[in-house]
Amino acid sequence: MRSKNNEETSIALYEIEEESIFVLKYSEKNYEIKLQLVKINKESFIRIIAQEEKKIVNYNYQIDMNKEDFIKQDNILLRPYREIQEIYNFITESFNENIVSINDIKEKISFNLMIKGKIIGYKKPLTFIINLKKENCGQDDKEEMLCRRINELEKENNNLKVKVNSLEEKENKLELKFKKLEEEIQKLILYNEKNKLNEIIQSEEELRFIKNRLLKIPGRKNSNVNLELIYKMTEDGDSIETFHSKCDNIPNNLVLIKSSSGARFGGYTDKPWYSISSVGVHVEDNNCFCFSLSKNKIYDAIKNKNSIYNSIYWGPFFCNLFGIGGPNNFLSSGGCYDYSKSNSYFSGVNTPYEINNGYSEFKVLEFELYHVVFE
Repeated sequence: MRSKNNEETSIALYEIEEESIFVLKYSEKNYEIKLQLVKINKESFIRIIAQEEKKIVNYNYQIDMNKEDFIKQDNILLRPYREIQEIYNFITESFNENIVSINDIKEKISFNLMIKGKIIGYKKPLTFIINLKKENCGQDDKEEMLCRRINELEKENNNLKVKVNSLEEKENKLELKFKKLEEEIQKLILYNEKNKLNEIIQSEEELRFIKNRLLKIPGRKNSNVNLELIYKMTEDGDSIETFHSKCDNIPNNLVLIKSSSGARFGGYTDKPWYSISSVGVHVEDNNCFCFSLSKNKIYDAIKNKNSIYNSIYWGPFFCNLFGIGGPNNFLSSGGCYDYSKSNSYFSGVNTPYEINNGYSEFKVLEFELYHVVFE
């Protein structure tokens, strides 16, 4: 490596014992400061090299100072340090403590570093100026700068590749999340469409139609009516056993059905449903009524007559109007019953099976049971 002193150039062997690199800003530019502890022909020096960061030029600013050079300065900041290693450590620590700054740059002439420190007993901070001179770079220096810059560019390129890979990975994850979100949206759309197809109460008017009739029950006139869903066949299944496990012993319940004929109807009873033996039991309920949402019609229970039928094999059963379940043990089957008017249990029935559009048997597309809460 070539070492330059003023205008003379000589060949000297030197060994770098320690090296630290710092970056300082001056006039909107960054400058790389290389601080080295070197041995030149077995004599210890502190070498400081400065040049604009990430820029390849044919010169830099440089100074080599041995112990005597520093002692001659007779600077108060340096007095505690008498050995070259101690001075090197002091300058390094000054950089780390951010008390080193660029004092002045005379383009292609000189480069001044200033260390500013405080000493006990002195009111004002003390300074120490290190003056670097412009040095033309030799071929080796240029090659070193070029290699270093190439390495920096390669490092930057690798960092960019890592960032690109990270962004691509994030993009892939986002695409996967987006795809899953789209799938969930499609499922929700299908679910909503399916529910809409099986929706029983289809408007606020139909809900008011039912609630207005509930408010005509003796003692319920000024009540607030709330419906709490207990059972929904398309979600809870069509097992008679499951129905009884979830719905037995609940008074004040409302039944809603949508049948394969397209009819939508239901019934209300104060009485709870029970799992009774296969013979079954008829129950009287003067507050019971059935209704057709399709026909906007009410069928009131005839007083002092049976209104509902409880059996282990059946779900909700409103005597001669309709019932679901039966010996097959599934809620998905239902039927209507054509009792003569003289033996009818509900008023307002004009034609056979009219609540189900004239069909005696039907498939249950949807069945819901609500607990009616009067407040």
